[in-house]
Amino acid sequence: MTNWRGPGESGRTSAQRLRIRAWRDPRLLIGLLLVLGATILGARLAAASDDTVEYWSIRSDVAAGDAVNRDTLQATRVRLSSETKGSYLRTNEEFAAPLDDLVWAHGVSAGALVDKGALVRRSATMRSQLPLSVAEGAAPADLGRGDLVDVWVGPGPGDEPAGKARLVLESVRVIESGDDAAAQAGSLAQTVLVDVDKTQLRGSVVSTVAAGHVTLVRVS
Repeated sequence: MTNWRGPGESGRTSAQRLRIRAWRDPRLLIGLLLVLGATILGARLAAASDDTVEYWSIRSDVAAGDAVNRDTLQATRVRLSSETKGSYLRTNEEFAAPLDDLVWAHGVSAGALVDKGALVRRSATMRSQLPLSVAEGAAPADLGRGDLVDVWVGPGPGDEPAGKARLVLESVRVIESGDDAAAQAGSLAQTVLVDVDKTQLRGSVVSTVAAGHVTLVRVS
């Protein structure tokens, strides 16, 4: 005669066996290993295919002759063609000199990569800063740093109109516009500082802008 143990105990035994078999099912283990392997392989392939390189770029606009400082530079990962990648400064390359001894050889706009010719030693730069006294109304009202201007010099409003205005400097960059300071001082003229190549600073240019009526025409 067989003893019947009741449905409760038999049900618990079957459920326990099912749970144990589910975790020990080799098909489940193989599936988990395949998923894990595919994830690792995908991550390695993605890392191998990332051929971007870190280059220096500019946070904000700089003008020729400005001092170079670390706050202006930021690292940017980009992918460049083989023809252009050698033209820009990588973050793992050494600067030509300590930053304190470097200036910008030419203006660079915010977001642009730093080309290898953009940074030069102070002693090697061929740039100068020329102050211009500009009367009220003889320059764009919204003239600002970074603008390119042509410098014309001619007779002033009260001078004899014998001479004609002539172009003495072409496409020079404004480093500083003194309109705010002039307005606070109540002056009718402002001092505009422009960046020029030293080869442009012939003696006649300096004397002409100092003695004549200067007019600035913005070209960019």
